[in-house]
Amino acid sequence: MNASNLKLSVTQTQTSLGDGYLQFQLNKSTTGVLLIKYTQEVVVLPFESVISIPNTSELILGLINWRNRIIWVVDLPGMFGLESHIHPKRQCNIIVICHQVETIGLMIPEIKGTVRFNSDTMQSAHNQVAPHILPYLKGCICHEDQLNLVLNIQAILKSSFLHHN
Repeated sequence: MNASNLKLSVTQTQTSLGDGYLQFQLNKSTTGVLLIKYTQEVVVLPFESVISIPNTSELILGLINWRNRIIWVVDLPGMFGLESHIHPKRQCNIIVICHQVETIGLMIPEIKGTVRFNSDTMQSAHNQVAPHILPYLKGCICHEDQLNLVLNIQAILKSSFLHHN
């Protein structure tokens, strides 16, 4: 077997594993996933590091300094109408996401890790979640008896910027 054959077999194996997702808890009973390609970084900061801004939506938790850039931080469970269990006296988990030129932080209660799913296993979330959450989702993936909500990053960014502009 020469090197080009070896490289081809590794590429095919990686493709068959599916797309990489960051998996996290939105609340105690709801799990979300986000394509890793949109994730810039996951940061854990003291809650005091998020500077609140008066007269903004309650979904906008404030601003943080991320790599010498000031970015908005959004309460992702709150955006979905879920109780978020984010406590002001603890550290907070922020997923820094970027799509095209927009960057924001999504505060979530817990990061679970990374997973791989094949995109052909995604199904409609219409009968799985409340109707007000549907615009923020691409669908859902059931895996090991767990429902994973697949986030629509473009819809979340659009909604986030509408809330603070």
